[in-house]
Amino acid sequence: MNAASPSNPAQSPQDDTRALLERLVISVETMRRPRRTALITALVLSFATLTSTWCGYQATRWGDIASSSQAAADTTERKGAENTLAGLQLRTQDGLVILEYWRAVRQKDEKTAETLFLHMRPELQAALKASLDAGILTDPTVAGPLTRPEYQLAVETAARAQREEAASLRAEAQTSGRIASEYILLTVMLASVFFFGAVASTFSQTWIRRGMTVITLLLFSAVLVRVVILPVQRPLAAIQSGTPDSTPAPPSQPAP
Repeated sequence: MNAASPSNPAQSPQDDTRALLERLVISVETMRRPRRTALITALVLSFATLTSTWCGYQATRWGDIASSSQAAADTTERKGAENTLAGLQLRTQDGLVILEYWRAVRQKDEKTAETLFLHMRPELQAALKASLDAGILTDPTVAGPLTRPEYQLAVETAARAQREEAASLRAEAQTSGRIASEYILLTVMLASVFFFGAVASTFSQTWIRRGMTVITLLLFSAVLVRVVILPVQRPLAAIQSGTPDSTPAPPSQPAP
């Protein structure tokens, strides 16, 4: 007896061609995917390089401003301390003059009292006159000349203004230093972007490369959002050239 032949029919040439084309398409798509991932990673790393340079520049600018503001605050505070000491010395001298004046008044030495009054500084004269007009000789509750509002020392006023200015400059220095630190932190985060982007191309598994690319994109997006939010310092060339504001100044009128 002859053995029965198998029932599977032979494939047609069209089926073989279709199967071959499908395998070619799958192979091409498989080759394209790593190229797409590498292209995306290369673009992200390029923008990250520019962003890192910008963050480094801004960190340097804000650091310079923080140093300058801190130095100006120290200088202003030192001048304020000098004026405060000068004010204390003037108050001490005025206090001694006032004691001699009251002694002359008690002794009814009008000539000495008048001489002392004429040698007083204008602010002490105004305060003493206000105290006398208020009845300090008969009413002990009346404020003395050195505690009246008419007694204002220019050096003490300057010292108060300088202390306030020093506090403002110190706050500005702290703010500028904080911004510079944030830019430095963004530079460190961009170094992580470089790391994950460079490591992604070393893996042969597709899912690992995609995961690394996603991490790179997320880190760069977070850095980019923060860079947009942070304040920006203008370049030194624009500041030195005195670039005018967007609102032009009114033209000066010619002299008649």
